Amino acid sequence: MSTLEVTFVTSDRTVWTGQAAQVVVPAADGSMGILPRMQPTLAVLGDGPVRIISVDGSVAERTVHGGFVSVDSNTVTIGVDDAELLDADL
Repeated sequence: MSTLEVTFVTSDRTVWTGQAAQVVVPAADGSMGILPRMQPTLAVLGDGPVRIISVDGSVAERTVHGGFVSVDSNTVTIGVDDAELLDADL
C-alpha cells in the first residue's frame, strides 16, 4: 500500500508530520483530494478544513485561511500562516 509523507507547517511550528493514506485541502477553486501517486501539483489554498486521514484510518482536521500545498513523489507539504484546531488528534 502506498502512503503519503505529509508535513503540515505554519509560520512558527510544525502542526503535523507523518504518513497518511489521503489528504483533503481547501484549494482556492474547491476541495482537492490528494492520494498516493498523484501527479506533481502546486495549489493555492482558500479558507476551510485540512483533513488528514492517517494509515490507521483516524482523521484529524484543522481550519486554515490561505496558504499553499505542494505534492511531489508522494510527499505533501502544506504551508499556512495559522491553523485552528478542530480535532484533538492533530
